[in-house]
Amino acid sequence: MDWAGSSPTPTPFRCACTREFTQESAYTKHQDSCTKGKKRLFSALSKAKHLLGSAKRSRVNHSLNKHFTGPSTALLNAHAHLPKDSFPSADLEHAGPSLQENAPASVSNADLGALPMEIDAEQGLSLVQQRSRRIAPPSVPSGYAALAPELDTHANTMDSSTSTRASSRAPPFHTARNFFSSTPPSHNPEELVTLQDISSILAMASTESDALAEPQDISFSPYPNQSSFELGHWYWHGGVQKSQHSFKELIDIVGDPDFNPDDIRSTPWGRVNSQLGATVYDNEGEEWEDVDATELHHWSLTSIIQEKLANAQDDELFHYESYQLQWRAPHLPCEVDIQGELYTSPAFVDAHRDLLESPGEPGCDLPCMIVALMFWSDATQLTSFGNAKLWPVYMYFGNESKYHRYRPSCNLGNHVAYFQKLPDAFKDFVGTYTNGKGIGRECTTHCQHELFQAQWKILLDEEFLEAYEHGMVILCCDGVKRRFYPQVFTYSVDYPEKVLVATIWQLGGCPCPRCLIPTARLQNLGMSHDRQQCSMLVQSNVSRSQPIATARNLIHKKNLSVDSTAVEALLKPDLWVPNSNVLSDNLSPFGFNVFAALVVDLLHEFELGIWCMLLIHLLRILTALNRDLVHELDRRHRQVPPFGPATIRQFSANTSDMSNMVARNFKDLLQCSIPVFEGLLPNAHNKILLNLLFIMVHWHGLAKLRMHSDLTLEILDQQTTDLGEKFRHFKSKVCTVYYTQELNCEVNMRSHWQAKDVARCTESSMANEKRTGANAKGKQKEDPRLPRQPRRKKSLNIQTYKFHALGDYVASIHRFGTTDSYSTEPIEHHQMHLCHIKQRQAIQVPHVQVDETAIDPQLHHHIGRSEKSFDELGHYLRRHAGDPAIKDFLLRLKDHILDCIGSPGISMENSAHPDQEKSSILFKCNRLYHHNLVRFNYTTYDVRRAQDVINPRTPHHNIMLLQHAEGHDDKYCYAQVLGIHHINVVHSGNVYESRRIDFLFVRWYEVIQSHAWETCALGRVCFLPLMDPNTFSFVDPGAVLRACHIIPAFS
Repeated sequence: MDWAGSSPTPTPFRCACTREFTQESAYTKHQDSCTKGKKRLFSALSKAKHLLGSAKRSRVNHSLNKHFTGPSTALLNAHAHLPKDSFPSADLEHAGPSLQENAPASVSNADLGALPMEIDAEQGLSLVQQRSRRIAPPSVPSGYAALAPELDTHANTMDSSTSTRASSRAPPFHTARNFFSSTPPSHNPEELVTLQDISSILAMASTESDALAEPQDISFSPYPNQSSFELGHWYWHGGVQKSQHSFKELIDIVGDPDFNPDDIRSTPWGRVNSQLGATVYDNEGEEWEDVDATELHHWSLTSIIQEKLANAQDDELFHYESYQLQWRAPHLPCEVDIQGELYTSPAFVDAHRDLLESPGEPGCDLPCMIVALMFWSDATQLTSFGNAKLWPVYMYFGNESKYHRYRPSCNLGNHVAYFQKLPDAFKDFVGTYTNGKGIGRECTTHCQHELFQAQWKILLDEEFLEAYEHGMVILCCDGVKRRFYPQVFTYSVDYPEKVLVATIWQLGGCPCPRCLIPTARLQNLGMSHDRQQCSMLVQSNVSRSQPIATARNLIHKKNLSVDSTAVEALLKPDLWVPNSNVLSDNLSPFGFNVFAALVVDLLHEFELGIWCMLLIHLLRILTALNRDLVHELDRRHRQVPPFGPATIRQFSANTSDMSNMVARNFKDLLQCSIPVFEGLLPNAHNKILLNLLFIMVHWHGLAKLRMHSDLTLEILDQQTTDLGEKFRHFKSKVCTVYYTQELNCEVNMRSHWQAKDVARCTESSMANEKRTGANAKGKQKEDPRLPRQPRRKKSLNIQTYKFHALGDYVASIHRFGTTDSYSTEPIEHHQMHLCHIKQRQAIQVPHVQVDETAIDPQLHHHIGRSEKSFDELGHYLRRHAGDPAIKDFLLRLKDHILDCIGSPGISMENSAHPDQEKSSILFKCNRLYHHNLVRFNYTTYDVRRAQDVINPRTPHHNIMLLQHAEGHDDKYCYAQVLGIHHINVVHSGNVYESRRIDFLFVRWYEVIQSHAWETCALGRVCFLPLMDPNTFSFVDPGAVLRACHIIPAFS
């Protein structure tokens, strides 16, 4: 057959990995799994993003040069001020009197229009760019021009460097960033921060919204395909015990048309499960490093650092240089140091300054930077039943903001290693050399300590120690080579692991890992001589190195036992253990102090420690006094309303059982403890208990602050002294009066552990008989269950390390920043990685459009625009006829509308307007519109944006406002929101234009007892009488500060 012409050669499809395909379908399928192509695409996108960011920074710098001019100085002064319009309503509840006096005017309905509220005149710049670094004295916003006198400058000397400083009073929220370098920082992450970045309001990122519109390819890594992922997801999330519902889910997976059994057969399940603990940014080509001797799975620390600094996404918010954050309030004579982030802490500032003053590497003129390493480790129980455990080690970078580090979506945690414990077969191994006798508990503990230190020695390899001393040169994402010096700053663990890290005797004569205070003095918290002794008896590796080396020589070369007389004579006076400290031995030549790095642990030491101990003893006292008081306590807890999304959660039915409670439950119990326990004890003891609880709540709130100043740390230091005094007074005056015994839960727990010990001993004896060949025929297995144990006498014990550790919080915050920066919170990496894959799958789901104004942090408040729910005014008034709240409803509403239009504000006494003005107010369609929610945005004390949601149909219905009425000494007034409404108002002179007026219908509280710090008394409120004409009123939402938590007064 003859062809009219030859067919053209098809154009090949070429992939980035150089492979070619003739069919488009094969080329598309290959792209879904091509690793090299994805890496090249990611690299290209990162470079493009960097170029765009550089262009943006250049435009910003050009704009700043037009506005700010001045000579360069050795010590840069970066003043950050918040313009008046940046935050419509400050969190005046926490701000203090100075902010209340100079507070910006509230946003009222008169100021609301169709246009959005403006943050600044330069809308194109981010928030921090609007408050950018200033070399010249900062200008005062127009709203505060009357507050500040004429600016003048003077020289301020610091470390032989001079800087031009503004000596006049600064506006509210005025902070200064002092950089310790001769030139402006080449990389300033604060320039990229926007208002959304410092907002905790739940919002969907714009990038995620864009991703929802366009479908993307889904990667199921480390699973090779979707079928294996669905089966693995069912296995890990199905729970320990399978149910009919779980079985149905399995049937749905297997019966799905897309399920391919061949994919399941080829899946390497063991390797996949081991990779689930890896971080999201782990390179696909890299694997865990395995050490055959210990089966230690770990990552190289230097490779993690190199990967972090080469990641363009993380580099944007990585602080290369430290700075000192200061605040200058109008009512203070000088600037106050602010503590918050690790990279602004004195520890980081001192390390960075010492690095700049050091000689440096020979022949190297590269910029030198500090990489702050923060370690966490926590042994975790994997299953509810069984003994499966995991001991992960995590590493975070202190150069990144804590607000990003602990945000799961940022994935900034680095999984370093899985520590191993001595296996169960270790005893059998030792038994082969001891003729079946085994080893004692002391020797087993010593071997566990040795194994822990040996694993740390593997992590601190030669490459890392070389980088620790001489630095590592890395080409950063901005194209600049820098020399980075890694330094370990903190190690966050609970007390049993602190003992392992510090190599001290657990609960010995000197149980504190930071000082050598003996056990007999642990209860002297806050005393002056206790402070002096803690500062003098500091743990040091210098004084212990020689005795430990001698003791190890006796054990390893002279074959003496760990608990021999000669070894104990060397170490027991200071209660050390004969183990070398790898962290201290390797890093102490470079200035590292392992004992100072073991920072305080608020979670385990206070919330699950001291407060849990006191709560249990209070339950013992109530049981000894009258068992019905425990039921009354449970009843009161059930009546406490929740507050906020996670501030105060709903309490369980019976809190006295203390079952299935975690740290956040104990924290909620503490915050509500004062009104709940009030009146349960006799009057003489009731006042002592309430004073103790008040000091505990105050101390806990200060210790958890996300931003501290020198002033608040002075208060925390004083509260620490008061807390120790109140505890000792409570123990001597109240606890000694009652004969307290164990609770039922304590007896059951003790019986459970005793039964397990008996069962373990029985199994051990049977194994020994089997090993020695003894004839066990005819013997019956003994029942390990024991009869119920009698109650033992229990007393309040404050002679513990956890009580003593409360005195270290002020020094720890002074040195390393606030406690939330290094708090201990375990992370479940298996579920985190699987949920990340599920999120990628959810991208394909159509997105439901949400109202963006509801999550806009610039707004003061938000009420929905919908007009679907309404009532005709006449019908609404007739339906609620006889209700005292509706009396003169229409007249008072018109008075409120005239107040909003004329002079916005709030007053408990409604101003009366002439009837002629009231008659000029008309309602469009005569309708009253209803809403379920109102959202209030406010500025927190750490200069971030947060949101409160008010719903009149739930317990979240109380609000607080500034008190403007005369004759009241209180700064705030409180109300319960009964309804959220809006109405369209028409003036009689112009019926063609309407105006929307939002308002809240409230019932006012009356303050009957003011909050008093001196007498440790909470404020009390009650509803105004129904017959009072001011009981019910209308409130402009723009005058509301935020929501408030009101607990019933049970006594």
